[in-house]
Amino acid sequence: MIDIHSHILFGVDDGAETFEESMDLIKEEVEKGVSHIIFTPHFNKRNYHQDKDKISANFHALKEAAQKENLNVELYLGNEVYMDFNNYASIIENGFNTLAGSMYVLVEFNEIIPPENMPEICYEINVSGYITIIAHAERYEILYENRQMLRNVLNEGAHLQVNASSILHKENKERNKFAHFLLKNKLVSFIASDVHNTTSRKFYLDEAYKEVSKKYGKNYADEIFKLNQLNVINKTKFESSNYQPKRSILSKLF
Repeated sequence: MIDIHSHILFGVDDGAETFEESMDLIKEEVEKGVSHIIFTPHFNKRNYHQDKDKISANFHALKEAAQKENLNVELYLGNEVYMDFNNYASIIENGFNTLAGSMYVLVEFNEIIPPENMPEICYEINVSGYITIIAHAERYEILYENRQMLRNVLNEGAHLQVNASSILHKENKERNKFAHFLLKNKLVSFIASDVHNTTSRKFYLDEAYKEVSKKYGKNYADEIFKLNQLNVINKTKFESSNYQPKRSILSKLF
């Protein structure tokens, strides 16, 4: 498995607080079958992005420690980039880290009031030379309630990432329901841990892999837990899923 969304990098956001906690999380991921991890600290949210030197220094400290302890894992740096509905253009130009130096960028939106111009934001990211991966897509009820918007987002080339915890009903019922809707319709490109710590927001990626393999087949599980992630690391572009909302009886008549 490959984890493209994690808050393991210590002391830079609401994830791991100490070097030791980061190392414990890395070791847990390795023990449970993860071969590559991308650290994705928050960017442009609560001013987390301001200390780039600290982010770089902490990342290299963990990478060096993992090598010294002969941990069988490759570590990369990225960001989880917060996009506002009206000033996303300035954010796009603001120097965030793409995932493992690729053209892929992990994007999150306001969960309480998600932007109704989400497809437009994905389009602007695309024309700026990046490929959008929407972090924890199952949290945006607007995409579940407005299937045409979901289709438009995918048509703009965006990929959907779902959190492992949501697949296992570790967060809430509605997110679990939407996550399985996306999986059933083969609309998910990535499953990731979004791990923050060892207590309240834990790993779960291994458990989610077993669940997806059982319900939707091992081939699809391998695709969204590892193979698509390899495309990111190898800087290879691949197409996002297509979705055609079911037409109502009335729409078919008219």
